Parts: sequence; C-alpha cells; structure tokens
Amino acid sequence: MNEEVELSEYSPEQLVALIQQGHSMHFEELFYRFLPLVKKFNRAYYLKSLEQDDFWQEARMVLHKAVQSYVPEKGLQFASFYKLTLKHHIFSLIRKESAVKRRIDKGAVSLDAILENQYSNHTEHSFEGVVSMSFSPEEIVMVKESASGYFESLSDFEQAVFIRFLNGSDFLSIADELDCEVTSIKNAYDRCHRKMKRLLE
Repeated sequence: MNEEVELSEYSPEQLVALIQQGHSMHFEELFYRFLPLVKKFNRAYYLKSLEQDDFWQEARMVLHKAVQSYVPEKGLQFASFYKLTLKHHIFSLIRKESAVKRRIDKGAVSLDAILENQYSNHTEHSFEGVVSMSFSPEEIVMVKESASGYFESLSDFEQAVFIRFLNGSDFLSIADELDCEVTSIKNAYDRCHRKMKRLLE
C-alpha cells in the first residue's frame, strides 16, 4: 500500500461497525489508519520468515479477524484491541519461527547429499500456478561448488523450505510440517529461487 487513502471523519469504532454491517469498502481506510502501528511492529519484531509485504499481509489478516470479533460493549477501544491482537499474533509467529529453527538444528541434512539425491531421482519439481525450479547437470555442479555460500545466504526459514523442496515435498506438506501458511512457503520458495538465479548468473 503505497498510495494514500482518503480519510473520512469516522472513528475507528465507527469504521469497524460499518465493516461489520457489510460495508467492506471501509477496510482499506481502517488498515491505512493503523499502518504506522504495523510499521512500528515490523521494525520492533524481526521475523526472518517474513519480508515487509508478508508482514503487512499478516497484519491485514489480523485486522480482518479483529474487526469480526470486536465487541464495543466490552469497553475496549478498537485501537487497543487491534494492537493487543496483532502483538499476540506476532508472538505466535515468533514461537513458530523458533520451532522451525529447532527442527532445522535437530534434523540438519547434508546439502551435498540432498543435491546428489535430487538429481539422481527427480530433476524437476513444478507446482501449479508457480514458476518451476529445475536444475541442469551443469547447474547442479555449480550449485554444489557454491553450496555453502548459497545456503548461508538463506534465512533459517528459507533453508527449511529449500531442504524439503529438494526432497520432493510440495507446498502443502511443507506448510503442514512447518506449521505455517502456504503463502509463506511460496514466498520463501520464490526468494530461494531468486537467490539461486543470482548465484547462477
């Protein structure tokens, strides 16, 4: 969201009430009003598995859920309610990210062995709707020669996705194993792909 949104004179609570009544066009304004909070949390709570766009998408999802569950009669202002809900969600993501790192540390696998197995058994993986990543024999050699550098360029989360991808897992199974959204897996896959392309250029 780069363009400015025209703000109305409605309070956050009034905007929430309108959205709850089915006037979804007010959601963008509500999110825009809380964008400074989202940016603040994005800076304060670093998550390796989420780039800015992913973090904002998570914040939008939390805002949508907060709107649906907000009850003004409880006496809490919506700004405080959303801040608390978003913070709880971020802490949950941090716990999941830590769990992923523990799985990586516990089940570390030789990248060289994975690449050998990857090319001898299945040279290409493709997923519907997503750009496929395939390696030629020459690329496999180049990757193996620069494997440590490439692997170190990946975040812990990207390493977890990359390893499971090379082992033949699809997005759904990886998301289930790492306990996260499929969108996060796809985004991590795309980042791995871009870094791989830069390595091979």
